[in-house]
Amino acid sequence: MTRPPEEHAAMAEIRTVRTARIHHGCDAYPCENPIRPGEQYLVASLPPSDEGNGTDHWLVMKVCRESAEQYGQTMAEQVTPRQRPARRRTRPARRVEPLRTVPSRPFRDEPALHRPITTVHLPAANIPA
Repeated sequence: MTRPPEEHAAMAEIRTVRTARIHHGCDAYPCENPIRPGEQYLVASLPPSDEGNGTDHWLVMKVCRESAEQYGQTMAEQVTPRQRPARRRTRPARRVEPLRTVPSRPFRDEPALHRPITTVHLPAANIPA
């Protein structure tokens, strides 16, 4: 049974093709084919926000290749196309003007002394004569 096109377009089902790493069973109703490791299968997921999903968790269905392709569509045609990630809009860099500030006090290598130096006393040199 197929759905009308307008109802099918509004459905938020996500379909992906995966390669099995472990043994799965096919979730399609009349099918009892196993999905063996290494085989590709179709995963159909329905989010909790969808009208068709009456639960508060994701509904996931694993379908073997034979069941997925029985109505004439290949698995690649059934996959939900991926959306490109939104391009981040970046602002152009602001032009920064060089700082034209005047220092609050003049620069000195050494701190100013509290009293002026009048005499310098050096230790006596022990130089043999």
